[in-house]
Amino acid sequence: MISAAVILQSAGMRASIWSLVLHAGLFAKGILLLLFGVSIWCWAVIGNRLRLYSRVEKADRRFLEAFRKLAPAADCRLLCDQHPESLLAKVALAGQRTLDQLKPDPTLPTSARHDLARHAMERSASDETAALERHVGFLATTGSVSPFIGLLGTVWGVMSAFLNIGAQGSASLVVVAPGIAEALIATVAGLGAAIPAVVGYNHILGRLRELTQGTQQFTSEFLDRRMGGTAS
Repeated sequence: MISAAVILQSAGMRASIWSLVLHAGLFAKGILLLLFGVSIWCWAVIGNRLRLYSRVEKADRRFLEAFRKLAPAADCRLLCDQHPESLLAKVALAGQRTLDQLKPDPTLPTSARHDLARHAMERSASDETAALERHVGFLATTGSVSPFIGLLGTVWGVMSAFLNIGAQGSASLVVVAPGIAEALIATVAGLGAAIPAVVGYNHILGRLRELTQGTQQFTSEFLDRRMGGTAS
C-alpha cells in the first residue's frame, strides 16, 4: 500500500499528522473529534482509578497491620474510622456493627451471629467494589467500539476517493489522495483510542480482582479472630 506521506506529497500537501487533520472532510473531522474526546476521557478514567486504587491499597496495608495488633475480641470501630480510605476498614466496620447489634440477644447461637456478620461484610465489600468500578466499563466500550468508529471514517474516506475518481474521470494520486488520507488518519485514530482503553481495562480489572480477593480473605480472618476471642 502507498504510504500516507507519498499520497500527501503527490497531492501537494505537507506530509504530517496535522496536515492530515486539516485537509480532512467535515465528516472525517467529526469522527476524529469524537475519537479524540473518547480517548481523553479514557485516559482520565485510567489515571483516576489507578490513583484511587493505589491509595486504597496503601490504606489497606496500614489498617491490616494495625488490626492484627488488636486483641481478638477488641472493638475495631475506632481503628476503622482512622483509615477512611481503606476498603478493609469499611468491611470490618460493617461486621463490627452487625456483631454489636446482635449482642443483646443471648438466644442467638454464636455461629449464627457470625454468619450474619459475614453476610453484612460481603454486602459492604460488594457495595464498595461497585464504587471502585465506576466508569471502568467505559474503557471496555471504547476498546470495542473505537475501531469500528475508525472503520466508519475509513470507509467514508475510500468512498470519497471513488466519488472523486468518478467526478473527475481520473484515478491519479492527486484525485484520490484526500479520501485516502481521511481513511488512513481515521484508522489510526480508532486504534489509538482503542488500544490504551483495552490495556487499561485489563490492568484495572486485575487490580480490582486483587482488592476483591483481599476483602474475602480479610472477612475470614476477621470472623476467625472474633470466634477465637469469643471462645476464650
